[in-house]
Parts: sequence; C-alpha cells; structure tokens
Amino acid sequence: MPQPLRIYPFGGVGEFGKNMMVYALGKDAVIVDCGMGFPEPGQHGVDVVVPDVSALQELGLKLHALLLTHGHEDHIGGIPYLLPQLNVPVYGTPMTLGLVEGKLAEDKKLKGDLRPLPEDGTRIAVGPFEVEGIPVTHSIMDAVSVVIHTPYGAIVHTGDFKFDLAPIDGRSTQLHRFSALGDAGVVLLASDSTNATRSGSGPAERSVGPALKQAVMQCEGKVVVTTFASNMFRIQQIIDAAVAAGRRVALAGRSLDRNTDIAQRLDRLNIPAGTMVNIKQVAGVPPEKLLIIATGSQGEAQAALARIAQGRHPNIKLEVGDLVVFSSSNIPGNERTIAGLFNHIYRRGARVLHAGQAQLHVSGHAQAHELKTMLHLTRPKYFYPVHGEYRYLVEHKLLGRAVGIPEQNIVIAENGQSIVADEQGIRLGEPFAAGAVFVDGMNRDEIDDLVLRDRRVLAEDGIMTVMVVVNQHNGTLLGTPEMVAKGVLHQESEDKLNEAAEGLLAHLEQSGQEFLSDVDAAKEEIRIWTRRWCKKNLGRHPMVVPVVIEV
Repeated sequence: MPQPLRIYPFGGVGEFGKNMMVYALGKDAVIVDCGMGFPEPGQHGVDVVVPDVSALQELGLKLHALLLTHGHEDHIGGIPYLLPQLNVPVYGTPMTLGLVEGKLAEDKKLKGDLRPLPEDGTRIAVGPFEVEGIPVTHSIMDAVSVVIHTPYGAIVHTGDFKFDLAPIDGRSTQLHRFSALGDAGVVLLASDSTNATRSGSGPAERSVGPALKQAVMQCEGKVVVTTFASNMFRIQQIIDAAVAAGRRVALAGRSLDRNTDIAQRLDRLNIPAGTMVNIKQVAGVPPEKLLIIATGSQGEAQAALARIAQGRHPNIKLEVGDLVVFSSSNIPGNERTIAGLFNHIYRRGARVLHAGQAQLHVSGHAQAHELKTMLHLTRPKYFYPVHGEYRYLVEHKLLGRAVGIPEQNIVIAENGQSIVADEQGIRLGEPFAAGAVFVDGMNRDEIDDLVLRDRRVLAEDGIMTVMVVVNQHNGTLLGTPEMVAKGVLHQESEDKLNEAAEGLLAHLEQSGQEFLSDVDAAKEEIRIWTRRWCKKNLGRHPMVVPVVIEV
C-alpha cells in the first residue's frame, strides 16, 4: 500500500504572489514554482518578499527537483534567493529557463542546474515520480501545467492558464492531453483561482491587436506603449502595429531589453530587419515615425515610463501630439500611483489611452467557464483551488461543486496548512511554518520583523534624539538636555522641544547624582520619560535615541 500524498503550500494560497507548492510521497518530494511577492504598505525598505522554506528541514523531506510552470516573477522570482538552500535541479520550458538563467547571471556566485521539462508527452523520472509538462496559453510564452504521476494517479498543477483558441504563436492549450489524463485517472487537480470570480471566458490575446494598430495609426506624434515586460505576445503585437504604421521601435527598460533578447535568441519574436533602433539614437527618428515600448505600467518610480512622464529620461521627451498607451491592467493598490503618472503625462502635453477606453489588454487567467472546463476535462478525484486570496478559493470551490465534485473531495488550505490525500479521502494535515522572508533586493540581505517594526515607527511617528551631558566625577548634569526631532514636530513648534527639555531636566535633577552616574540606567530613564511626554503632549510615539555623554 503506497504512503499517502502530502501537499505543503509554502506560498500563493490565500494570497496573490510568491507561489510555491511541495508535493510529497513519503519522504520524497518535488517543488512546483518558487515565486516572489511585493511588500505591503508598512513594510518599509523591503524590495522582495519570498517564501520562508525553513520548515522543509523540519519536515525531513528529500527534495528531488524544482518544477516550473512559467516565467512570471510570482512563480520564479524567489529562485535567486532560495535555490542555494533548496539545492535541487530546476526543470522548465525554454523561455522559462531563459528567464531563470538571466536572473541567476545577475549574481556570479549563483549556479543552477537547469534542465528541460518535456512538453511533448514524454515523462521523465524525478525521484520516485514521473513528471511532464502540458502546454497551456497564458500571458507569457512557454507556460505549462505540471503533471506529477504517482501510484494514486496524476497530480495536475495547472499553474496560470487560459483557453486561448487562437494564440499568437500557435501554441494552444492541449485540451486532449488533459482529457486523456482524466480518462487515466487524476487524483488531484490544483487549479489557478485568480479569475474565479469572473463569469464566462476571457477574450483572446489576439483581440488586442486591432485596437493597438488603430491607436498607433491615428497618432500624429510619437507613441509610447507600456506593458508588462514578460508578455512577449503583447510585445509582438505592439511591434506589428508599429511596422503597419511605418514606425521604428525602441525599447526603454532593462527588463524589457533582457526578455526581448531571450525571446529573439529562441527565435520566438518576428521583427523585420531595420525595425529596431537603439534608445540612445531615437533623436534621429522623426516623432511620427517612432514608437517606444517602455516598462513601468504600474507607476514604478525608477522605471522608464515614470522618467519619461516626469521629463527625466535622457533620450525621450514627451510633447504635444504624443500618445502614451497603457496596454496593461492596474495591479490592485497601484491606482493612485498610476493616476499620478497620467497627470505627469498630460503636463508634458501628451495624451493617455488605457484599457478602460479601448481593447488594449486582456487577462492571462482562466475565467469561470474555462475553470469549469478544466474540471470537466480532468475529472479529478480530489480538487484543491490555489493561487488567490481566500474568497477566490471559495468561489473556485463552488465551481467544483457545480460540475459534480463532492463537497468532501474539495479542500481549501492556505499557506502553512498541509493536506493529506489517499484512497480513504482528502483531509487537512498538520500545520507547518510557512511565513515570508523580507529581502533588500540590492544586497539580498534578509530583513527581520524587528527591523520592519523600527522602520514602521520611523515612518509613522518619527525619531527624537536626546543628548544629555553628565559630569563623570560627581554625576551632575551639565546644562539643559538637547533634543532633535525628525518627523515628529512642525518647524514652528520648536518651542515644544524646549518645553520637553526643561521638563526632562527637572525630572533628571530629581533622580539624584548616583542614578545619573549609571549611564545605561540614565539612558533608559531618558527614553521612557521622553516617550511618555510625546504621547501625552503630542499624541505620538516616536523612536527615542538617548545619548549620555560623560565629561
């Protein structure tokens, strides 16, 4: 009798981002995806959030491989930070591995054993498992669903997918293979819940092309188009629109340069000779003959589009008659930043065209009808909704019930809650530690909770430095304490600091000389008194840094 299957969600379930799932049979295990997320408000100075994998050692699992569904950051962005700990070969499709290779190359100390994941129906042995990839359509090239064959049947981990019947590159979702797996027996379907709340089916990526061409044709000046740098299907359609309008194309953004170069090396982009122009040479191209593809659709401060909109880009200046096209969606939480970007663009004299005005963007995720189709094709014994916040998981669960999967065969388990599945059923297992690691992306240092707490205090309540000079021989105060506040008081409220300094002076004089001669005790008393004074008189809780100088 085989041992039960155990599933450990380390990220991406009950949240959007940092997707990472571990599937185990006994002590043998494989990982699917290793993504990153972005910091939430209040996580000051954090550049990247990745899964905390410290529990893997406690679980005692023997890891055999990291299997990748596709190359979006929320599925591969954690690899540079976690691969040294995982120490396993990485399997993926050509575009996915190309993106991973580019990320690893940024740090010369990082090495990866990158191997192809078959997507032609061939199975490869990974530990006691056999694995394969099934091509699916998504908003990035070479996406696959990962299939893990076990003694109980196949585990199908869909990754991000949609059913695009007319894909730009002709590489469609292979419905017949999902159906064949359903015939043979799928023990578990772990399926993307991102668009579970959207009814019907999503439009094809190809539907964006006509709106792009119309916008470019009608513009009398230069055109700037911003989109997600990994969406090479969109990049292809933007280039096609430029060629149709007789324009040359320049790329603005490091990630865009890197991803486009990878796609060209893999012969996955069709760019006519003479179309591209270096961004540093665009001054020689008439505005009506130029189209720029720029990164920064979410308003990122240092991205190319923000610098263009604010007039800070060294090579591109917006003018009256120019058009900026947003061929993207707004990631929740970025609305105000993007609206500010719009205003900067209009201040330069240019106009904005976005997806709310024309068919300039489509989602890469399956909607309700497509999700139900995946359930019909695979006919899983057990169903596990993944990728999304809790409400999305519940909505996806209801879709599973609507197609006939029994309630007891559907499980909802967020990060840190293991699942056990065998011939007797599927159920929740033991909880495990599955938190997040906060990373400063510049030097890959981990940031702990105490540092985040201090940064939050500094950002919200400011900092006060209190300097007290004490005679080291007799413990007497030499003058009034000096206070410096940053982010606590308005400039015109300096008299408040003088009031606080006089109050602290009186308090310390009452404490006695013996107390003041103990520097550590004096520092703590100064800190506590100042915090209490600020709370009572200012209604704030600044960080207080006491400095006691003995002379």
